Amino acid sequence: MGRAALRRKVLFVEDEPSIRSTYARCFEASYEMVFAASGLEALQRLENFVPDVLVLDMRLPDTDGVALLQEIRTFHPGLPVVVTTAYVSMEPLFTVLDLGHSGYLVKPFHMDDLAAHIDAAS
Repeated sequence: MGRAALRRKVLFVEDEPSIRSTYARCFEASYEMVFAASGLEALQRLENFVPDVLVLDMRLPDTDGVALLQEIRTFHPGLPVVVTTAYVSMEPLFTVLDLGHSGYLVKPFHMDDLAAHIDAAS
């Protein structure tokens, strides 16, 4: 098997174009990536792409990350999730903790830290 076959598949749900661009640039050699800019787009992507890890921004234009994660959990209950948030407050994350996830990062964060969370998710 070639190296490409071993790359983790990651769905990045992030509404900020500059952040999606940064993810694409930083991780192009590491992961097979699909991007979604909204909750609806994320659900559409999941119809044809089964990721190994979901990177989920908590603040989206059409829904919040908690509601989206609850919906995703109904048909992907074991999917590892790395939550990204600009919220410094931990309160929104307590809800997420009950849903199961593989970690969270408060923006701004280093791409190396995100990669470590993605690589550790199982």
